[in-house]
Amino acid sequence: MSEHDRIVKLYAKGAPVGVLDGRLVAFLVDEHRTAEWALGEADGGFRLTVKGTEDRVTAPGTDRTPALVRPDDSPASVFRLQRVTPEGPATVTDPATLVTGTYVLSRNGLALGRDLFEDPSPTPKPIVLRTDDRAPHWTVEILL
Repeated sequence: MSEHDRIVKLYAKGAPVGVLDGRLVAFLVDEHRTAEWALGEADGGFRLTVKGTEDRVTAPGTDRTPALVRPDDSPASVFRLQRVTPEGPATVTDPATLVTGTYVLSRNGLALGRDLFEDPSPTPKPIVLRTDDRAPHWTVEILL
């Protein structure tokens, strides 16, 4: 973790996000299982690392890829952040400019998020690359 990283909590469709069996998931009921993330610059984008570990969000491939959390320095672990504003999306280029708010996370133009249609149970919901949700908004809460 770099001294320039921002510590954040992530929420997908309002549900806090964490790790379950090496996969990125949204917890609808087990909020104590969520993670804090170090968000740092990398290769023209950002990497999300579980605070205190080397485990990063990664989404290899392009076709409905489940997001994994594991040690990874490949381009599959670099994401673009765009802040959702009334004027339209604004690309974030500097972690110092991050504020708590609504964002879109993507890799190679493919959005990361929960699916539009999910089973109605309270089980953890998978996060995937190339979600079918047309408004895959994330809340990024700045902690430090």
